[in-house]
Amino acid sequence: MNTILFVDDEQNILSFLKRLLHNEPWKLFFAGGGQEGFDILDKEEVDLVISDVQMPEMDGIVFMRQVKERYPHIVRIFMSGHADRSAVAKALSEGCAQQILSKPCNEAELKEVIHDALQQTAELKKKNTGLQKVINSLSSLSPMPETYLEIKKCLSHINTVSTECLAEIIEQDASVSAELLRWANSSFFGQMHKVDTIERALMILGMDIIEGLILSHAVFGQLSSDQQKVQGFSLKAFQTHSLACAILSKLLVTKLAHMDPKDADRAFTAGLLHDVGKLVEQRYLTEKFIVAVDAAHENKTLLVDAEYQILETTHEEIGRHLAEWWSMPSFLVNTIRWHHNPKMCKADQPVVQAVHMADVLVQKFGIGESGNFRVPIADKAYMEFFEILEEDLPSIKEAVIYYLS
Repeated sequence: MNTILFVDDEQNILSFLKRLLHNEPWKLFFAGGGQEGFDILDKEEVDLVISDVQMPEMDGIVFMRQVKERYPHIVRIFMSGHADRSAVAKALSEGCAQQILSKPCNEAELKEVIHDALQQTAELKKKNTGLQKVINSLSSLSPMPETYLEIKKCLSHINTVSTECLAEIIEQDASVSAELLRWANSSFFGQMHKVDTIERALMILGMDIIEGLILSHAVFGQLSSDQQKVQGFSLKAFQTHSLACAILSKLLVTKLAHMDPKDADRAFTAGLLHDVGKLVEQRYLTEKFIVAVDAAHENKTLLVDAEYQILETTHEEIGRHLAEWWSMPSFLVNTIRWHHNPKMCKADQPVVQAVHMADVLVQKFGIGESGNFRVPIADKAYMEFFEILEEDLPSIKEAVIYYLS
């Protein structure tokens, strides 16, 4: 039986939750404040904590920060009223929770979010307890320093900067893009349709949230100077690889006459984020990631093959868990999970196939680095699907390099 702890200083909210969930197969605990919550956490094995953001004495942000530090395996969700804009911005920038719900919450939505959170927890426990702690302890992925400087410069003219201008800068960095899409797709912002482009994410979130996310230490917590670097995996070269894949993925989908123009933008986003699991490995599983990269180098093989041996999982699976938890659109979840094996994916096939093809060709062109020490083999079926001939490759490479410059 899963155990859930609700923390809220409003007794009417706790009473509502008791009535709403009394028939569910969960063990429930309720606390009127942070200290009472820790009294429960010290005695009980809790799987999920749902806490209000604004509370007297110990507010929710302080409480959740300590939960994250003391119990990193516990899934954490915030609840907040729409009026608490500054508190919400701070909560997001702190990176103390994996999701945020509006308050008062929709009953069906609350149950669905809890079910999904507990289901993911169960899956991770079955597969790898260490992986569960890694996923649940994440706050954000570090962007490249160059991107940080560009965005900071852009935001210094916050009253005149355009959404399009800011989106163009953010799209250069996979980690920042992932962070913004994560929160733009959270149930707190109540979108009827999944947010699948950076420009749309900016419109949904608003500049106050954007500024809090981008300029906060949680998003721009740059790699510390003493962190061990991974030889054979340059973050700068990886960023180039990701952006090149994004560009080529969009070009490939644009060639398909029957595709909606929006799918080209989705292919760009999918290409940008397809390897997001490697960022998790590099930052949070550094020692094992070093061994995996070394093994791939020594055996002249793909990184994904070495990951299975060393980590007992892959960047595809880690990235997929991350994408699902962050409520990313299905085409992103599918691309991240199946970009090495698109034949296994039964949905969003044109986008997944485009990213797969782009990933192979970008490595064949030698643009950037992805941690592989052998170029994947291009499937002839996908070459034919996108009408790519061997004699087309030089011009395709030139086009990607042109758009990168």
